[in-house]
Amino acid sequence: MPTRPRVLVNMADLSPPAPPTPAPGPADPDETELTTGADAAARVTAPVLINGQGPYEFVVDTGANHSVLASEVAAPLDLPTAGRAGVHGIAGVEPAETVLVRSLTIGTLTSRRIRAPLLPKARLGADGLLGVDVLKNRRVLIDFQRNELRIGSSREPSLLVGAPAGRLSSRQPDPSLVVVPARQRFGQLIIIDADIGGQPVTAFLDSGSQNTVGNLALGRLLSANPVLAAQKMVVQLIGVTGQTVSGELFPIPPLRMGGLRIGNMSAVFVDLHVFDIWDLKDTPAILVGVDVMRHFRSIELDFGGKKVTFQTGPGARPIPAEAGAAP
Repeated sequence: MPTRPRVLVNMADLSPPAPPTPAPGPADPDETELTTGADAAARVTAPVLINGQGPYEFVVDTGANHSVLASEVAAPLDLPTAGRAGVHGIAGVEPAETVLVRSLTIGTLTSRRIRAPLLPKARLGADGLLGVDVLKNRRVLIDFQRNELRIGSSREPSLLVGAPAGRLSSRQPDPSLVVVPARQRFGQLIIIDADIGGQPVTAFLDSGSQNTVGNLALGRLLSANPVLAAQKMVVQLIGVTGQTVSGELFPIPPLRMGGLRIGNMSAVFVDLHVFDIWDLKDTPAILVGVDVMRHFRSIELDFGGKKVTFQTGPGARPIPAEAGAAP
């Protein structure tokens, strides 16, 4: 049976701590920029300091509610324990020890008092996960072409080169930039207007997942097409909690998000626990992984402004608004 590398989803703490607060003063400017890397699963990684120590390589995980720390990294830092909490894996909830991180710094931006679950580094595939508890109320630009990560305040103009500076700007925006409205749900940004082959879907951008994953409700609809169903293969997903689930991998029709259509895609369809958490078991839904996100030159997620800006590249193209529902 073919295997697939781990899929990381929704590391939600069942008893959330107080939200982390930005560090005050000039040491925490509104914007930072740093060079990114990629782990073995092609996920974006960035250097992070924990209580001033490091740097450690964290996966930038827009599908994780909470930042997570590898237990091997936490041990020599002597972090105070913060009790046990439930970590939502791909098949259910697993208990995990948590620690209190006094400060987490990425570039020149610092968040404080983060309660982070501990998981083995072998399962995380990195020193930690950088979740939306750190990214919320900020703009996050993942530049795949330049291997850069830029983080700024949602109150400031777009971080994308070529984007207009504001509503009164006379500069013409780069025609490759497409802005898609979104809304927040459990901290994540959900694309408001999305469909697959004309079938409306709830779409999340999950940079912590190597693969794009659909729920069984969507899988049943798409596999009614005998051409698609004939190309199914069984694969295994391995979660950070050590849980494994089997799913069906097959090609899917073009994914439309706002004014974009992306073709030549495949997805794994499986009954992930995260779809139960988000009450999406019976509603067609898809987690768009880094396998699709890397088709773009860059993606900016504006958590405060509730929008996503895509800079198109090979495999993605703008489409007219009136053609939005076309398969």
